[in-house]
Amino acid sequence: MAVKKRKSAEVRRHDIIEAAMDIIRHEGVGKLTTRTLSEAVGIAQPTLFLHFGNKSHILVALVDTIQERLQKGMAGLDLAQMTPLERLKAVIRAHLNFIQQQPGIPRLLFSEALQSGDPIFRDRMNELVMFFLNFIADLIVAAQAQGEIRSDIVPQQNACILIAAVQGLAFRWILSDHRFDLAEQVDAVTTTFIEGWAPRV
Repeated sequence: MAVKKRKSAEVRRHDIIEAAMDIIRHEGVGKLTTRTLSEAVGIAQPTLFLHFGNKSHILVALVDTIQERLQKGMAGLDLAQMTPLERLKAVIRAHLNFIQQQPGIPRLLFSEALQSGDPIFRDRMNELVMFFLNFIADLIVAAQAQGEIRSDIVPQQNACILIAAVQGLAFRWILSDHRFDLAEQVDAVTTTFIEGWAPRV
């Protein structure tokens, strides 16, 4: 009889994170419990607790994974070869593509657990949002330095408004039950903002 090979801690944690994202994608954050997660992975709850102390730790690990994948995706865009505005468009497009491939992310972002739940999870999600916000703001600053965007535009403020528009689009995508191609909407969103930011002649 073949002996079943025991998975390493790293592989097991990966399996747990993927299962958690799948549960959130199909059933929402409210259905993510240590019981449903241990059943999805095929392990006992005590084993789950060896890798993650509680649900809060799982949610934080999910956010860590999302940020790692976002950064990896942006690293592959070859942004150095683009103008600042081209970088901005590419980053927003990649962001929406990422959301479309990982539909659990908007559910996580708009979940009750985030709004009134564990402060550790809320703080970690806020760190992720601020990371992306500052990244977009820096691109606006770079575009201003190149004369692509007016100097009177406030980078942080307008980056926040742009991200809110992107999140609103993702929320509408969820409400429509994914009935339109989210990534195809990116040009309409970015063009609206970029035209408003353009230098006045």
